[in-house]
Amino acid sequence: MARDLRLLLFGTGLCGSFLGAVGTLYFLAGVAEYLGSPLVNLATACAAFLAALFFLYCFFLLLPRKNRLALLLWFLIFGILIAQIVLGSLPPTARDELTHHLALPKLYAKAGRILEVPFALHSYYPMLLDMLYSPWVRWGWDSVPKQIHGLYGLLTGLLLYAHLGWRLSPTYGLLGFLVFISTPAVFRLGHWAYVDLGLTFYSTASLLCLLQWMEAKETKSWLLLAGLSAGFALATKPNGLLVFFLLVLLFSFALAREKESRFWRTARRALLFMLLALVPFSPWMMKTLLQTGNPLFPLFGGASEGGPEGLGIFGRRFFLYGETWLEIAALPLRVFFSGQDDKPQHFDGVLNPILILFLPWVFKGKWLGEKKIFLAFSLLYFLYGLFLVDMRIRYILPIVPPLVILLIYGIHNVYLRIARPLWLFAIVIILLALNGFYAWKDFRANSPLGYLQGRESREAYLSRFLPEYPTIRYLNHNLPSSARVYFLFTGRRVYYCDCDYFYDSAENPWLLLRMIQRARNQDDIRVELQKKGLTHFLVREALIKRFLDNNLTSEQRKLWYSFAGQHLEGVFHSGGYSLYRIHG
Repeated sequence: MARDLRLLLFGTGLCGSFLGAVGTLYFLAGVAEYLGSPLVNLATACAAFLAALFFLYCFFLLLPRKNRLALLLWFLIFGILIAQIVLGSLPPTARDELTHHLALPKLYAKAGRILEVPFALHSYYPMLLDMLYSPWVRWGWDSVPKQIHGLYGLLTGLLLYAHLGWRLSPTYGLLGFLVFISTPAVFRLGHWAYVDLGLTFYSTASLLCLLQWMEAKETKSWLLLAGLSAGFALATKPNGLLVFFLLVLLFSFALAREKESRFWRTARRALLFMLLALVPFSPWMMKTLLQTGNPLFPLFGGASEGGPEGLGIFGRRFFLYGETWLEIAALPLRVFFSGQDDKPQHFDGVLNPILILFLPWVFKGKWLGEKKIFLAFSLLYFLYGLFLVDMRIRYILPIVPPLVILLIYGIHNVYLRIARPLWLFAIVIILLALNGFYAWKDFRANSPLGYLQGRESREAYLSRFLPEYPTIRYLNHNLPSSARVYFLFTGRRVYYCDCDYFYDSAENPWLLLRMIQRARNQDDIRVELQKKGLTHFLVREALIKRFLDNNLTSEQRKLWYSFAGQHLEGVFHSGGYSLYRIHG
C-alpha cells in the first residue's frame, strides 16, 4: 500500500508536469508563429484530455470496498466532481476570465502567434495555464478551460490523498481530499478559467516531492520532479516567485540542519533545485526581457495599478474601510472566519475555520520536522499576502493544501486521545457542512440547469450575468472591421468583443483624462484619439460622468462636454452601458 501511494504521488506530480511541459511547448510554438497549426492545437488539447483520463482512472481506483466511512467520503468527493463539471459547462462570466485568462488567448488565436499587448500589463505575466486554454478558445469551446482549471484542483486533491494515505491511512487521505476540494474558495475557482489552482497544484507537488526526496536521497527523480514543479509554479503566475523563494529557503534550511551536513553539499543541492526550476520559467523570462528589457516586468520597475499612494495594508484598511485597529489586528483570524465573495474588504473569497482550529493538536507524535515545514510555508506565504498586497483569498491559496495536511494530522491526534470520538465526528461534520452549504449557494447563484437544458440561450444567460454584454454583442454585429473601441469603466471585461479594442492598464481611464487636461480645444482631443486609432467608446455612463466631474476643472469639464456634444454620437445603450461613435 505504501509503495502504491508513493507511486500515485509521483504519478500525479508527473501528470501535472506533463501538462506544464505541453503548455510550455505551445507557448514556444506561439513565439514561432505556429498557433494556426491544427496539429499544435490538437496535440495540446489531447494532453488535457489525457490528464483528465489519468485523474478519473486514479479516482475510481480509490473507491473503497469495505470501509463505510471511506465510501461515504469518496461519494461526497464524487458529488463535488459532478457539481464542478456542471458549473464548468456554463459560459465564462468571471472577471479575470474576461479580462485576460481567456481574452489574451483569444487575441493570440486570432493573430496565430504570441503577440505583445502593451496596454495590458497582465500580458507580460507568465501564463502557462492560459496556453492550455488557447486551443479551446480558438475553437469556441470556452467552457473547457474552466474544466482544465478545475482539473488542477482535483489533481491537488490526489496529491493530498497520496501523502496522507501513506502517512496515516486511505480514509484520512480521502478526508483531506474532501476538505480541500470542498473549501469554498477552491470550489468556486474550480469552475472558473483562472490559474490559481494551477499554482496551488505545482507548489504542493514541489513541496511534497522535496519531502519525499529528503527521506530517500538516493532517488534523484523526486528532486527532479520537485524542481520542475517549482518551475511550472513560476511559469503560472507572478505569485510563483514567492513559492519558489520559500521552497528554496525551507529546503536549504532543512538540509543544513541534517547531521553531517556540509555547506557546499547543501549549496549544490539547492543550486540544482533552482536550476531545474529555471528550465520551465526561462522561456517566459526571455520573452519579457525582449519585450521590455526586464525579465520580471512589471514586478520590478513596472507600473502600479493604483491604490492610495503611500499607504500600507493597515492604512488602506483604516482609511478605505473604516476598520478599527482591533479589527485590523484580527486580520489573520478574520481571513478564515469572515471572508465573503466579491467584497475586497472581506478578502474576496471564503475559507473555512476548520483549517486552523486543530492546529493546537498538530505537533504531537511523528513527523514533527515535516509538520514544521508545512506550518512555516503556510505562515510565511500568508504573511506575504497580509502585508505586501491587498489581501485576496485566491492570492494565498497555496497555503490551503499544507493547512489541510496539518488539519488531518490534528484530527488524527485528537482521535487517538479523545474518550468520546463522537464529539470529534460531530465537530468535523458541522464544520464541513459549512462547505456544503456554500457549494449549494454557489450552485444556485449560477443557476446552470436552465442553460444546460436549453431553456435559456447563451446570449440570454450572458446578458443576465454581464450587463455590458448586449452592448458588446451589438458592436460585434454592427461595427466595421476597421473599428477600435475604447473601453471605459467596464472592468476591462473584453473577452466577448470581436473588434479591435483598447483600455487603460489601471482601473481608471487616465489616458482620456490626460487628453482632456492637455487639450486647448476640442480638436486636440479628437486628434489624440485619432492617433490611438480609436473610433468608438464603450462606457459605463454613471461612472464616467462621476470620474470626469471629480477630476476636471470647470473649464476642462466645459471643454469635454462641448467635445462630446459635437464629436460623440450615441449608437446603442443597454443596462447602463453605452456605445458612442467618434466622428468629425
